[in-house]
Amino acid sequence: MTCLIDGLRFGSESKEAIREMRELTKRANWLTITLGLSVLNDIFTKNGPVSASYKIKTTDFDLLGKAMASSRPILRRKTSDIAGEMVILKSSELSQNELKFWRCVYNETR
Repeated sequence: MTCLIDGLRFGSESKEAIREMRELTKRANWLTITLGLSVLNDIFTKNGPVSASYKIKTTDFDLLGKAMASSRPILRRKTSDIAGEMVILKSSELSQNELKFWRCVYNETR
């Protein structure tokens, strides 16, 4: 995604939206890591070799991969929602460059 705009300076509304997007990104990453670690924990913690082997054999790793990847589309949609709100609801409070930036972010995340 490239939304380069010369002379862009973010106001307080844009800075708050960017903070919110960063927090969502942290949460999405945390969710992905937690899902993976919880399965590894279930397989190897307090299990002997036979039990661990059984759990490895019966774990659906394809489904796990899909579950871990599911946070990305959600993050993309939430980012798009934030950018859309900035364009629609906050346009009177934004500079022209900020408005161009948020339109670009919105278009890139759709």
